[in-house]
Amino acid sequence: MFTRLIPLGLLVVISATMLSIVNGTPDVKVAPAEVVTKHLEAIGSADTRRKVKGTRIQGSCLITVKEGGTGEAQGQAVFSSQGDMNLFKLGFESEADATWFKFDGSKSSVSQFRPGRRTSLENFFASYEILFKEGLLGGTLTEAWPLLNIEKKNPKLENAGLKEVGGKKLLALKYVPRKGSDLKITLFFEPDTFRHLRTEYSQTIYANEQTRIAGGGGGLPPATNRRASNTRIDAFEEFSDFKEEQGLTLPHTYKFELSIQSEVRPALINWTINFTDFKFSAPFTGAEISAPKG
Repeated sequence: MFTRLIPLGLLVVISATMLSIVNGTPDVKVAPAEVVTKHLEAIGSADTRRKVKGTRIQGSCLITVKEGGTGEAQGQAVFSSQGDMNLFKLGFESEADATWFKFDGSKSSVSQFRPGRRTSLENFFASYEILFKEGLLGGTLTEAWPLLNIEKKNPKLENAGLKEVGGKKLLALKYVPRKGSDLKITLFFEPDTFRHLRTEYSQTIYANEQTRIAGGGGGLPPATNRRASNTRIDAFEEFSDFKEEQGLTLPHTYKFELSIQSEVRPALINWTINFTDFKFSAPFTGAEISAPKG
């Protein structure tokens, strides 16, 4: 009788494989198309998703400014969408204080807190209209979410493997719009449920680049007034507290944070929205979604 010797390296591979099976660790090499398919199934059945014709979601909002000003304000938030069109509105003490961003299917527009002047938050969204045109902002809370109509948006998706975010291992997909973008965009999914939990946006603007700083006063800096150092822009969205609403499993807590590291106009702003009212048959009125003239 004799014993067959198994190479140590093979034992390590076998042990790691068995541990992965026991712990339910996902295959990080799963194709992006499969991630999208499983993600859509996690939202709801294809038939349920098809029946949605005009989404309106409302809840309470808390916005906090930590840099580029200080303070916080409470109010109400409304996310409305229909097809590629979307409207995000954060209302505070009065209608005049509302901050809003909208896309009518061809053109985006952003509120101004005073004529000709925007806050850092408004300037960020005015500078990066790709967030609206692609339907990225708001994730699965809007009908414009690009993974709902991947054939039409046709982005380049790349599996970036498992990344640790906030102490959790999340499956990362790099997202590049069909026509490209200066922003680096990464989508994060829960590995076992394929729910979309986070989107990150980032860009470094180098000191010798004549590019407008999102959140700045607008316009290109003159060649004689180049920035002394690089500018770093980071933003993220986080989605949590998933519950079922009329057959769709959607997040009920939504967080957004914008950080601009700049010598010109730094900013650190975040908001948290707790959604409580979901309607899926509330189409837009023409005046509600149309871009302002002029």
